Amino acid sequence: MKNSNNSQANGHDQLNVVFNAFFEYPKTMKEVDKETNVMRESICRHVKTLRAKNQIALVGFRKCNITGHGKVGIYTTNPDLFPVSNQLKLF
Repeated sequence: MKNSNNSQANGHDQLNVVFNAFFEYPKTMKEVDKETNVMRESICRHVKTLRAKNQIALVGFRKCNITGHGKVGIYTTNPDLFPVSNQLKLF
């Protein structure tokens, strides 16, 4: 069971904690779980919320430092690190 430190009082506090953790440098969800003590399942929900607002981006894949799984998605909330889209804009 996770302890309740690091602003786990409500979803908005958790969202801010998760946003800030991904801002430092690109990380996996499990790495943010370990760093913040916010459950990975909640982080997944927060990533979905942030993606809907275009405030987080998948920047690549690598081996997770926690689980050791290869080809795990890494995310960032730092817009300077977002991948550049080569999609043509219609409007």
